[in-house]
Amino acid sequence: MRTFTGTTASGGLTIGPVARIDRGLIGLHRIVSDPYQERALYDAAIVLAKDELALLRKHAQDPKDADILLFQMALLEDESFTNEIGDYIAAGAGSAAAVERAERIFAGRISNIDDDYIKERSVDVCDACRRVVDILDGRSRRPLQLDRPSILAADLFYPSDLFSLDRSMILGLVSDRDSVTSHAAIMARGMGVPALCRLGEGVAKSAEGHTVVLDAEKSSLIVDPTPEQTEAARKRMAQLQHRRHRPDPLVNKPNRTRDGTTFVILGSANSSEPSEIRAALDNGANGGIGLVRTESMILNNFDEERQVAEYRKLLESAEGWPVVVRLYDPGADDGAPWVQTVQTLAARDSLYKTQMRALLRAGGSGVLRVVVPMICGVQGWDECMHNFEECKRELRREGISFDEDLPVGCMIEVPASALEVNEIIEHGANFLYIDLDDLANFIYVQPQNEREERRKTDTTVVKRLVQDVLDAAAARNTDVTLCGIPLNQLDAMPGYMYLGARSFCVENACLTELKASLLKLDLSQQRGREA
Repeated sequence: MRTFTGTTASGGLTIGPVARIDRGLIGLHRIVSDPYQERALYDAAIVLAKDELALLRKHAQDPKDADILLFQMALLEDESFTNEIGDYIAAGAGSAAAVERAERIFAGRISNIDDDYIKERSVDVCDACRRVVDILDGRSRRPLQLDRPSILAADLFYPSDLFSLDRSMILGLVSDRDSVTSHAAIMARGMGVPALCRLGEGVAKSAEGHTVVLDAEKSSLIVDPTPEQTEAARKRMAQLQHRRHRPDPLVNKPNRTRDGTTFVILGSANSSEPSEIRAALDNGANGGIGLVRTESMILNNFDEERQVAEYRKLLESAEGWPVVVRLYDPGADDGAPWVQTVQTLAARDSLYKTQMRALLRAGGSGVLRVVVPMICGVQGWDECMHNFEECKRELRREGISFDEDLPVGCMIEVPASALEVNEIIEHGANFLYIDLDDLANFIYVQPQNEREERRKTDTTVVKRLVQDVLDAAAARNTDVTLCGIPLNQLDAMPGYMYLGARSFCVENACLTELKASLLKLDLSQQRGREA
């Protein structure tokens, strides 16, 4: 019996055999030909890799999975990515080694970006590059075949590891290196299966073929449990299953603290899919959908009409609840391998303006609000508002109906915006979002090799800036929502209630957990404003 401790990515408890995703050894017995032949081999491998990705995308079980595969295909077509590999091959390197080098360069750039959503896309670079290298090395790319329900284990999960599996056969996920914001973690929470990450090097391999107790409630993995441990785990599983079948009483309970102070908890979504919206509302998002990410529309290259249709579908799924859509921002992806492609699209198709026009047109179909990310002070805000006004003038000239009063808010992610929040409100921000995780990391400007361990979001300096924003907003009767709340820092949110925060946006799996902690508060002595 061996016990390992990790980080909980998705709660729950299960018992079962471990099946490991083994990618084997890389780079053995390679023979390097002349540059012309190596380039030809690389070009052929790219064609085959894209064909495989297209087939996976065709059979993807989830629209988000299809978007990830589309991104991988776009990466393999990216000019800067291709040139990097071509230059190294021309210098005499083998094609497989050139792809591995490009993988390290481009994945490294993404992993150093201060945005958790974008940061996790580094694994997509590794996934796509590993597929090309496997083709060049002649290794099998057949997915793992599960003949019985199993707990999947990996050093690091690649998105394509999970796309083609029968998800009814997956009991849980364990990983040596994945994080709570990785695709594997998000998928586990969506499936409702337990998952542990950050178990440490070699744990997945040592657990392969063994029976384990995966206890994400206690963040532990017990390999070869004793009969007593197995029996105890089965009893707790039965209790958890019984509770799961009963409606969570917190979902319909009013959002009021012990002293009667009201608060709002908003859900989030990575796409406009109705299932994501319903999951948030069913889990107690009493204020609606607080953050819908739209990055996938860049990769899908949706035109204005398609975007209008997507936003209207989103609003219809929300059934009258408010929905906040976050604009995408190519500038925030600086250094990412697709940035050149995105900037080219923006120049050719007025990407940013297209989204603004589509949102203005969709605004009349429901309760829609728009939040603008990565605003660096009042000047950046003014430039964004100028673009919105220009879009409105265009739509008026074209005789196209739109929402003249579409609410637009500012995302406070960098200290400059927090310090100039009074001016930003005076210049037209209808509401504010404070991204705690990004704000903390921009404040401390962590060295690249330390970014894996995120700064706490409730340090004195972060709280001081948040307090200033809350005070400025309260003086001008402007709504503020806290978002970017790491899963392992939900316990810091009661402290922000004492500062005056009354609205929170969290991942759907955390809705009831956050609500439970806020219901216990007594703010009768708290000096902040009421909701």
